[in-house]
Amino acid sequence: MSKPAAIPSGSWPRRMAVEFAAGYCGEKNTEDFLKRVGKEYPLPRIEEGRRRLWLKDDLDKAIAPEGEDQSDLADEY
Repeated sequence: MSKPAAIPSGSWPRRMAVEFAAGYCGEKNTEDFLKRVGKEYPLPRIEEGRRRLWLKDDLDKAIAPEGEDQSDLADEY
């Protein structure tokens, strides 16, 4: 079942559950985010049973890989 993406009040946590990771990557819901995990987005760094957590640093690298021109990233949205 898909849940809406979430945006935390304050700052982004270093480790994020799927709802926050989806929101951080600009996805509208967790289902859309999970479809891209393993392709455009990294696999969760922590997988313990049903608990899956993504690291902010890993998501940053997927969103804006080093060596790519960063000047137009804001233009995507």
